[in-house]
Amino acid sequence: MNQGEKRLCEWQFQCSSGFIRSLFDALLRADNPNLQRLKLAYPEEVVALYRYRTEDGYWWALEREWREEHHLSTWPDPAA
Repeated sequence: MNQGEKRLCEWQFQCSSGFIRSLFDALLRADNPNLQRLKLAYPEEVVALYRYRTEDGYWWALEREWREEHHLSTWPDPAA
């Protein structure tokens, strides 16, 4: 799990810093030209958010890994 994916998880679980919350809020609101500009400074975060929004199973796998790293209980896999 890269830094952008960790920050995505922290944002999703509402345990991120104010800056990271604001960053992901900005990424969600950005149009494509501005998203490309933000990607220059935050490439891992932009890619993680893109995959979160478009790739089936990505969030489930990422969440599972994050929960395991933080020794939290996991939920059953809905695809199983």
